[in-house]
Amino acid sequence: MPLPGLKSLAVCAASLLLVACSGPGEDPRITFCRGLAADLAGGEADSWLHADNRIVEPEYAVVKLQSGSDTASCWYAYDAVEPGAMEHANPLLAFATLPYQVDAAGKRWQGPELTEAVKRQQREFGRAVLEGAQQGLQDAVNQARDVVEQVRQP
Repeated sequence: MPLPGLKSLAVCAASLLLVACSGPGEDPRITFCRGLAADLAGGEADSWLHADNRIVEPEYAVVKLQSGSDTASCWYAYDAVEPGAMEHANPLLAFATLPYQVDAAGKRWQGPELTEAVKRQQREFGRAVLEGAQQGLQDAVNQARDVVEQVRQP
């Protein structure tokens, strides 16, 4: 005989898993640029605030960040074959996810130096995503466990 509320428990657990696995609302180009700015110019990624985007379609987009009086800019190549509704809603979606050039710490980073910085950030970004997903899943498991315990109690 199934437990009462088992169906609602399953719906709740599925919802929790979706929430736990979803990322932040910020565009990944901005998040990645924050990490690069911290790596190349110093400071913590959280201290770099998104200041502006400059979009020159169909050539490039520049994500601008600021931390105190320091600034950083990440340049992204246009990458859309044919822009659709999503690109109109969020124009950054039409651009590559990795920058081809970064201005930070009074220097223009490109070529092998930028490639190495991008590799470091990809590793760090991947690690942070995995840690966030693991924590989200653990939180979902804990919440589901609490709901099961509540259902089992008379």
